[in-house]
Amino acid sequence: MLTSTHRLIAVSLILLCISSPLIAQQRRGVPPRRPAPAEIPEPPATYDTLLAADSYKVYCEIRAVGGLIRSSAVNDLIDPVMKLGGPPKEFKTLVKWLNAHAEVLAGSRMLVAGWPSRPKLPAILVAIEFSSPEEAKKFYPELSGFLPTLLPTPTPTPSPTPVTVPKSTSVVGPGDSRMTAADPKLVTPKPVSAKDPGQEETFAEKESAGLPPYHMKQSGALVLISNTDFTFRDLRPRGAKLLEEDPNFTLARNRFSSESIFLYVDVKSIEKEEKDRQKKWEEEEKKRVEAEAATPPKAEESPETEINASSVEEQLPPPPPEPDQSPSSQPILVAATAEPQAANDATLSSAPQRNTDAVGPMMFSLYGALFGGQAKWPEAVSAALAFEGDTYVLRTLIVNGDENKSNPIPFVPQFVSGPALVPESPNIFPADMDLFVSVSLDYPQVYDGMLKAIANAEQQSRKFSRQTVKDSPPPESPFAAYEKKLGLKIKDDVLPLLGNELALVLPRKAKKASNEAARNPGNEGPTAGTNQADTNIAGPNPVIAISVKDREAVGRLIPKIIEGFGLKGANLLAQTEKREGTEITSYANLFAYAFVGDFLVVSPDAAATRHVVDAYINHQTLSSDSHFRNFTRWQPRQVLGQVYVAPGLVEQYTAAGNSSPVNEKMSEFLTRVNPVIDPLTYALSNDGLGPLHELHVPKNLLQLFIAGISSEAGKAPPETNEAMARSALQSVAVVEASFQADKGKGRYATLDELLSEGLISKEFMERYGYTIELRVSGNRFEATAVPNEYGKTGRLSFFIDESGVLRAGDHGGGAATAADQPMQ
Repeated sequence: MLTSTHRLIAVSLILLCISSPLIAQQRRGVPPRRPAPAEIPEPPATYDTLLAADSYKVYCEIRAVGGLIRSSAVNDLIDPVMKLGGPPKEFKTLVKWLNAHAEVLAGSRMLVAGWPSRPKLPAILVAIEFSSPEEAKKFYPELSGFLPTLLPTPTPTPSPTPVTVPKSTSVVGPGDSRMTAADPKLVTPKPVSAKDPGQEETFAEKESAGLPPYHMKQSGALVLISNTDFTFRDLRPRGAKLLEEDPNFTLARNRFSSESIFLYVDVKSIEKEEKDRQKKWEEEEKKRVEAEAATPPKAEESPETEINASSVEEQLPPPPPEPDQSPSSQPILVAATAEPQAANDATLSSAPQRNTDAVGPMMFSLYGALFGGQAKWPEAVSAALAFEGDTYVLRTLIVNGDENKSNPIPFVPQFVSGPALVPESPNIFPADMDLFVSVSLDYPQVYDGMLKAIANAEQQSRKFSRQTVKDSPPPESPFAAYEKKLGLKIKDDVLPLLGNELALVLPRKAKKASNEAARNPGNEGPTAGTNQADTNIAGPNPVIAISVKDREAVGRLIPKIIEGFGLKGANLLAQTEKREGTEITSYANLFAYAFVGDFLVVSPDAAATRHVVDAYINHQTLSSDSHFRNFTRWQPRQVLGQVYVAPGLVEQYTAAGNSSPVNEKMSEFLTRVNPVIDPLTYALSNDGLGPLHELHVPKNLLQLFIAGISSEAGKAPPETNEAMARSALQSVAVVEASFQADKGKGRYATLDELLSEGLISKEFMERYGYTIELRVSGNRFEATAVPNEYGKTGRLSFFIDESGVLRAGDHGGGAATAADQPMQ
C-alpha cells in the first residue's frame, strides 16, 4: 500500500514537471481579445443621431405626419387649390397617395435637411421615422413603387454620333466654304476620365445614364430619400458633434417641442461660409495682382499697332476732381451749419415757411442711420407652425449672440427694444381703428446706434474719396446743427423726457358723406346728430402716440422744436381748442398735437387728433372694445411689441372683399367659408431665450387668400391661352412628322392614336380654353384650334398642316383655314 502511494505521488510530480513550461508560456490576467474598431458593426442610424451639427444649414421637422395629413388645418387649405387652381397632375397624385397612407404615417416623424455645409452630402435629405424597423421595412416597397410616378426616371440620352471630317492637307479658314474631296475620317471623342468617388452625380449624368433622380435607403426604423447617394459616415463623421448636441439647436427645438412643424436655420454657419468665400476671393485676387506685377506685359511696337499717345489722352475721360481737403469742408452726410434768422425777420404768409437748409440733410441722414448700418445677424433663426382651433399660429425665435441680445429684427440694426411693458396706448386710441401698432424702444441705445451708423458711413465715404483722418475733421453728429438752433442736447435734454412706448394707429376709412352733407356742401362742420367718426376722418392718416414722463417740459419744448425744423412763423399760426380740459394745437392744417393721458398724440390730420381726444373723453377706446380684448387675450401681459389688424382692413385684401366678379366655382367656395373674418394679431416678447415673434392668422382669412390666388391661376388670360394653343398645334405637327417617318410607315396618325401612343398629353390639349381638332386624309393632315368661348378664352383661331406652317386669324370663334396669314 505504501508502494502504491509512492508511485501515485511520483506520477503526479512527473506530470507537473512536464506541464510547467506550457503553463509558464500562457499570459495570465489578460482578457479575451476584442475585435478591432473597424470590425465592430456600426449601430443603425436613428432619427436623433443621423446628422452632425455641421452637416446642413437648414433643418425642418414635421411631427405626426399622418395626423397632419388628415387634419382640417391642412385639408381646408388644399381644398381651394384642388377645386379652383387646377394644380398639376403630380400634385393631385401626391395628395391622393398621402391620404391613402395617412394611417401608416400616423405616428411618424419626418425631417428635411438642405443646404449642405460639407462636400459629399446630398443637396436634399428626407428621413421618415417609423415606430419600428418592421414598419419601416413594410413601408419601403410602397414608397419605392410610388416615387417613380412622381419622379419618373429620365429617358437615357443617346451617345453622340461620331463626327466625320474630310482628310485634307489644306487648311480651310473659318469663313472659307471650299470643300476638298477626301476620305472620311472617324473622330473618336476624348474618353471621359473616371469619376471621382467623392464627387456627386449631377442630374445630367443621371439623365444620360437613365438613372432615377433620387436614392432610397432603409436603416432601422428610418426610410431615407436623397437626390444623390451617400453614406451615414458622410452625414455624421466619426467624433463629430451631433446636431442635437448643438446648444442653439437644442434651445430652439425644446422651445418648439409641441408645434406640428419646426424649422431651424443655422445663420452662424451661413455667415461663416460667406466670410470664408470672401476671404478666399481676396487671397486669389491678391495673388493675381502680385502675379501681374511680377510679370508685366511686354509692349509690342509695330507700324500697324502703334498708337498715338496724344490721341489716347484725348479719348481718356478727365480725371475725377480732387476732394476738397480744406478744414472747413463738411462730410457728405453731415448737415451744413446755417445761422438762424431772427424771428422778426421772418415773412409770414398764409402758411409757415419751411427752412430746409439744415432739416433736409438731417432727415436724409436720420433715414439712412435708422434703416442703414451693418446688420447684426443672429446666430440662428427658428420657426414653428401650430394649429389652434380656427387659427394658424406662426412663431419665430431669434437666437442672438451676446453682442445683439436686444435686437429683435436682424435687418433693422437700430431697432433696440426697451423693457417689456403693458401697453397703455390702447387706453387712449379709438376703438374704430383699422391698424394698431405698439412697441417698446430704448431711445438712448437707438440714438447711439444711429450715431455709430453715421460715423461708419462717414468712414466709408472717406475711404472711397481717398481722404485720411488728418485731411478732414472728425465726423459731426447730424443733429449738431439742429441742437445748435434749439440750444439743447437731444440725448441729455429730450430723450430723458420720453417713456419707452411708441404707438401708431391707422384710422378707419371715412364713410360716404351723408345726404344732409350732400344737400349742404358749404357746411364745413358736422351737423347735430352726425357721427363725428363718419364726417371728420377723411384719412386714412396715421396717428402717433409717444409716452412722456413730463408733460409740462415736453409742452415747453414743442414750439422750439417746430421752429428748429425750419417752420418759421409756425407758432404765430398755431390754433388751440379745448375739449374738457384737453388742449388740441393745430398748425395751418399741417399737423396737430395734443396731450392725452400720458401720451403726446401727433397727426398730420387735425380731425384725426380730435377724434382721438373725443374717444378718450367718451371712453370709446380700444381697451374698452370687447373684440380687441378677446383677440389679444393670448398675448403675454408684458410685451415688447403688439400689432392688431382689424377685420375691415383684412377683408380688403381677400377674395371676399374684392368687388370683381367671380366664377361659379369661386361663388360656391365662398358659401362654404365662414364669412366673419377675425382680426390678425401679433406680439413680440422675450421669455429669456431670445426675441419671440408670434403671429395669429385666422383660418378663413388664409382660405380666402389661397382661394383668390388659385382662382386667378386657374383662369389664364386669353393671351396665355392663345400662346398655349399655338404651342399645342406646333407639337402636333412635330409628332405627326415623327409618326409618319417611323411607326406610321408613310401615313399620319389620328388624334386618338397620338394620345394612345403618349406622344401628346390630353390634359395639355384640353386645359387652356381651346378645342383642338385633327383631320387626317392619306398623306395629309390638318389641325385647328378654336377658342371655347370667343373673347373670354381667346380670340384668334389657328391652323397647321403637314407643311408645318402655323396660320392664324380672328374668325369670331370659327375655325382658321389654309388661306389665313402665316404667323411670324
